[in-house]
Amino acid sequence: MDCSIFQYIGILTFSYFIVKLVLKLREGFRLYFFSTYPDFSQYGKWSVVTGPTSGIGKATAFQLASRGQNIVLISRNQEKLKKVASEIERKYNVQTKWLTIDFSLDEEIYDQITDFLQGLDIGTLVNNVGIDQKLSKFLDIPNLSMLIRNIIRVNVISAVKMTQIVLPGMVERKRGLILNISSISAVKPTSYLLMYSATKTFLNFFSQGLSYEYKSKGITIQSCMPSLVQSNLTKILPRYKKIVSAEDYCKSWLATVDKTRWTHGCLTHAFQGCLARLISTDLYHTMILASVKKIMAAPTKKTE
Repeated sequence: MDCSIFQYIGILTFSYFIVKLVLKLREGFRLYFFSTYPDFSQYGKWSVVTGPTSGIGKATAFQLASRGQNIVLISRNQEKLKKVASEIERKYNVQTKWLTIDFSLDEEIYDQITDFLQGLDIGTLVNNVGIDQKLSKFLDIPNLSMLIRNIIRVNVISAVKMTQIVLPGMVERKRGLILNISSISAVKPTSYLLMYSATKTFLNFFSQGLSYEYKSKGITIQSCMPSLVQSNLTKILPRYKKIVSAEDYCKSWLATVDKTRWTHGCLTHAFQGCLARLISTDLYHTMILASVKKIMAAPTKKTE
């Protein structure tokens, strides 16, 4: 009798995980194998992208412009902003506006941003701007106090304040899209990138909670949790050629918009995120430590 009960429990448990796996596979196919894009004009005429001068931010700005969006570019490097704006206008024949802002400064900068965006039909906000940290234990981070201040201002406060500026207009118009760039490091506490991981975890939770609050108002809000994409930094990493390009990543990611509250953006990163969730936190930390050792050795090899 007891054996039969345990057998039934085992069968039910196994069946539960099989059903869960099938649903996950179906969701993966829906997100990453059927690339259908929303009509971004349904949200509004203008898209605002923070941190748009390189990587995911720049690729996202170009992708949105290719779909007819006028683009507002906000970042701290005036020369790069002008160059990106010029490229977008020349290639896609849309309007651009740009504003030089250093998001690591005090909150007075948001008064300037509010005035700059006044009167625009902003349909899409992409909170992409962010800073990384040196691979290091917490107390060994160079200029720790400055890093703590800047990474919270840039990675956390910028997204919250930009949302505070743009969201009221979206609610009034009953349409809008907010895309927040989190990170795969938000899946589990990521040692040696602890401050970065913690800020991206906040952004992921903020996005998903906000989505539940404002979905009934016609606002779509999504958290994107990428792994590595090609950049100047990743050129020093092993197997660089296998890292997804920012352009390919954004093509895949934007096809998931309005289909899910959070996404890893592409199939490769989705597999990495799934693995991170399946393994224990202890094993995850061991793998991170091994990766850190390889990465720390890579620049020396490149120099030599």
